[in-house]
Amino acid sequence: APAPSLPIQLNAMQALCRQVFGFRLALIIIGTPFALDRANGRVGPWLVGAAIVFSLVGSYAMLRDWEIFGPLLIRYRSLMGLDFIFGSVLLLTASPDSTLGYATVCTPLLAGLLYGWRGAGIFTFIQILLLAAAYSAWHLRMAGPASTLLLTGFCIAAGIIGVTLRNLMFRFGTATQALSEATARLAVNDAVEEERTRLAREMHDSVAKTLHGLALAAESLAQSADRMDPLTVKHQAGMVARSARRAAAESREILSDLRRKADYETGGVEIAIELSSRVRDFASRTSIPTDFIPVGDAPAPA
Repeated sequence: APAPSLPIQLNAMQALCRQVFGFRLALIIIGTPFALDRANGRVGPWLVGAAIVFSLVGSYAMLRDWEIFGPLLIRYRSLMGLDFIFGSVLLLTASPDSTLGYATVCTPLLAGLLYGWRGAGIFTFIQILLLAAAYSAWHLRMAGPASTLLLTGFCIAAGIIGVTLRNLMFRFGTATQALSEATARLAVNDAVEEERTRLAREMHDSVAKTLHGLALAAESLAQSADRMDPLTVKHQAGMVARSARRAAAESREILSDLRRKADYETGGVEIAIELSSRVRDFASRTSIPTDFIPVGDAPAPA
């Protein structure tokens, strides 16, 4: 049976999300000095420091142990909202012009990958609101809204790209499953065709030649029976009978190959049953009384 496509989709999703978290982790590390330098007051540095620690630890945990924390992030979307809170603290402290502004693009991208169109739309809208709030707080020290508008466009594009990659992975998994099913069907057809070819070759090499010789002997006997003495006729009739038994034995041999029961533990055949069948076939072909009697209780070798 073809392998299911779900593991392929999950592995692709895991790889993409880890890349996004790795990129986000690098941007947070680069933008941390800007956030700490612009933190004012007695509480500001502590609040910014806590947001930095949470963002760094969370991104590193997702990058290193996605198998453990990834399912939690998919199941509980509120974890993404908690990340929004700490991300907004860093964004409001460092300004949209800093490196941390570009780290905000990762959130809509992750939402698109994990939650589809609805999740991407909701989280992208919230991220745009946070960018607008950060610009309102820093607009007097910024040259203009160009960088904020650029980040807004990046967030929208990232959400669309995330959903597109998500749909592409699901379609890729479906296509992979269909390809596996087609490959399995082709393998079955090839095996059937190979078995038919083998059977036809063995029928031609053994049974067909024996039957042809039997037909010649019977035809010769029919044409010369009135001119031959009884002993010669009896001899010719015996030859025809032996040829007929031989053809029947060869036919049984070919059919037994098709019905042979495999021993799944050893990968071979059941030796005792096969030997008994061979002995009966020998007795029927030669008219010599022959029996197969197993000795002892030990199992037959494979």
